Amino acid sequence: MNQKSFCVHAHFYQPSREDPLTGEIPLEVGADPFDNWNEKIFAGCYGPNAEIGNFKKISFNLGPTLTRWMRAKKPQTLAKIVSADRENLIAHGVGNAMAQPYHHTILPLATRRDIRIQVAWGIADFVRTFEHRPEGMWLPETAANLETLDVLAELGIQFTILAPWQADGILSNPFQPYQVQTSENRSITVFFYDSTLSSDISFNPGATVNADGFASRYVHPRFKNTNAPEMLMVASDGELYGHHQLFREKFLARLLDGALRQEGVEPSYPGLWLKNNAFHQAIQIRENTSWSCHHGVERWRDECGCTPNSGWKRPLREAMNSIAGMIDEAFECYASQFIADPWDAVESYSEVILEKISADEWLSQKCNTPLNLEQKMHLLSLFVAQVERQRMFTSCGWFFDDFDRIEPRNNVAYAAHAVWLAERACKINLYSEAIKAFKPVVSSRSGLKGDDVFASAFYRFSTRS
Repeated sequence: MNQKSFCVHAHFYQPSREDPLTGEIPLEVGADPFDNWNEKIFAGCYGPNAEIGNFKKISFNLGPTLTRWMRAKKPQTLAKIVSADRENLIAHGVGNAMAQPYHHTILPLATRRDIRIQVAWGIADFVRTFEHRPEGMWLPETAANLETLDVLAELGIQFTILAPWQADGILSNPFQPYQVQTSENRSITVFFYDSTLSSDISFNPGATVNADGFASRYVHPRFKNTNAPEMLMVASDGELYGHHQLFREKFLARLLDGALRQEGVEPSYPGLWLKNNAFHQAIQIRENTSWSCHHGVERWRDECGCTPNSGWKRPLREAMNSIAGMIDEAFECYASQFIADPWDAVESYSEVILEKISADEWLSQKCNTPLNLEQKMHLLSLFVAQVERQRMFTSCGWFFDDFDRIEPRNNVAYAAHAVWLAERACKINLYSEAIKAFKPVVSSRSGLKGDDVFASAFYRFSTRS
């Protein structure tokens, strides 16, 4: 067996872009000549990579909101991606696809209950798509703390991938994974990607012009002259291959189907490496760290050096947390009258989200008492409100430097929808507190106000009723 292995992990993801009122993605002018960014990125990346066979050769995750869109709009391509994982599963006993939490939430900034919901929904989406349980899970922005890793382990996830600076200490052997003890009785395996090579692939287009040259000049020299099993891993956004950088899907295909083997290196992926190799090292992680913010996870809750002049981020985070608390209180108060464990029901609501069962049938299974029509409508509205209340924490809403972008405005619209649904179901007023919570959110560039965005979105829902 070849002792030198190389793994490319590609994180494929698009946020939920659907208008909560129509359920469709609005026309996105910046995606011209396509109707929206999903279509544009599909044409340059997802479709070509599936056609050329790259999904069979890499480690990858498909974000559930992207999977949902592809299931509806591009089912043939999704089938090819699923088939690639299945071929590896049949050949090696372990697939190369990884799961992802459902809404790309920055989990260290979430409550443990929200972490569980996001992870449970992500696992359910993976099972629905790939028809087997996931062994690994990619964390949004690789954002991690010990509680997040403990929830992964608690829900049966065996491994994840982190950046090397997320380790609390020096990686004495970066070519092997490490064990992280997450609680007294649980642990999880962590692979750390090579930051130098990952940066070259992501940000140095000249390095990836020629796959044979990349294998000989960049990959081969990174290995040590040892007989011990080694796996070198790179990680990047999957959209790099053909969307962010043209023709890099062809580079990837050649790299993994010839160029590496010429250097005595075998393509692999985490599940396969773990099946064939043992490791014995343990390490702790640095709390509240990520791969795309050098200040931990500040990028998604406050102003930091990654996105200067973004004082709107903290009040937006505080507003969302406040609204989540109000919606949760209303939900629990109402749902507990009919359901023994409302929060367990939220976790299992993925069956409805994934269209495995009708909402009516699912609700009849969960309730401990018969419902009249009004009660049923109110309960179903509250579960939809829980979905929107999860969706409003999508990380893209805080990633960039200005509030006046589609991503944060979408998050506010999801929050407005959640508030409107909860108000109707519970016959309470949440609007007045919610609108005050968004008042401090202001774009430094255009002056767009968070309370105006919230009010406008809420008005659309209220006039529909």
